[in-house]
Amino acid sequence: MANRIFDNTNVLVCVGSGGVGKTTVAASIAILAAKEGKKVLVLTIDPAKRLAQTLGIEGTNDVTRVPGQNFKGELYASVIDHKKTFDDFVERAAQKSEAVRKIFDNSLYKQLSTNLSGSQEFTSLEKLYSCYESKQYDLIILDTPPTKHALDFLKAPQKLSALFTEGVAKWFRDPEGKKSGFFGHLIQAGTRQVLKVLETLTGSQFIRELGDFFLNIEQWQGKLLQRTIDVQRMLVAPTTRFFLVTSFDQAKLKEAEYFSREIRKGGYQLDTVILNRVFPHWLDLRVGYEGSTAEQDLAELYSQMKSYYNQRDAIYRQFETKMSQQARVLRIPDLVKDISDLAGLEELSTLIREQETL
Repeated sequence: MANRIFDNTNVLVCVGSGGVGKTTVAASIAILAAKEGKKVLVLTIDPAKRLAQTLGIEGTNDVTRVPGQNFKGELYASVIDHKKTFDDFVERAAQKSEAVRKIFDNSLYKQLSTNLSGSQEFTSLEKLYSCYESKQYDLIILDTPPTKHALDFLKAPQKLSALFTEGVAKWFRDPEGKKSGFFGHLIQAGTRQVLKVLETLTGSQFIRELGDFFLNIEQWQGKLLQRTIDVQRMLVAPTTRFFLVTSFDQAKLKEAEYFSREIRKGGYQLDTVILNRVFPHWLDLRVGYEGSTAEQDLAELYSQMKSYYNQRDAIYRQFETKMSQQARVLRIPDLVKDISDLAGLEELSTLIREQETL
């Protein structure tokens, strides 16, 4: 294989459906990079409890160094705190002015920074970009939140930024059209009707808070737009690569095919597709089982299992044929036991390296 996983790579984005082992794969890739001498940061969204314990990030949002005797480099991990990341961005953009406190106290902002569709995706990419901008790490790996459509995640910052366009913000800051002259006043007659309806539905307090919110964000809405542009440039840069993680069943494989097309259509570099948990680690489809008479039941069971996995293998091969035209495809076996410690992650990282060199 001409290029190894980490050649000329500063950012690695792991995408895929929920339940495919994406977080575990991201952590194992990070370990592999650290073992090869890189200073690595893995950013995760909501790791399983055992994985958080393994990485030493349970109950903390700080960047934590992960101990490892076999690391030539350094491995760091962090769980993304979405509200804190959003607050930090707003505080920097507003240059810690008095408006910041008013924004933080605004009930609309509190909902925006935690529950609004796209805010989690924005903060994930904001955290990634902040770490990328710091130049402290050789490689940053982002474990993305589970999403039905990969590009919903990638387009979230643009969608969020669109909420704060100057036209929308100005509409709420000057709903009566006082600064728009006679023509603007005529146009704003419809606006006043809309506000009356909104006030009836939500209450006057909400409308006042809405106006206050857009008044106070005036100084950072441009920086939000610029940040969105910067993040997009990072994502399409030659040194940013995407790993698509999937697993068996056929629905997930079809979803992965759709993801791969959309990722490439968006101008992103799909580098590797990982088929996770494909076969039991101990099962070799190339080997038969010839038991004695006393072992016929066991031989029959083995034959049935082999037939089942051969059928899966045929489906995988069809998938690999399609994907190999776009990216390298790696198969990761299903380990006998759950990965619950650093040794398990290291074992998985070794399997990834072995697959990559086949």
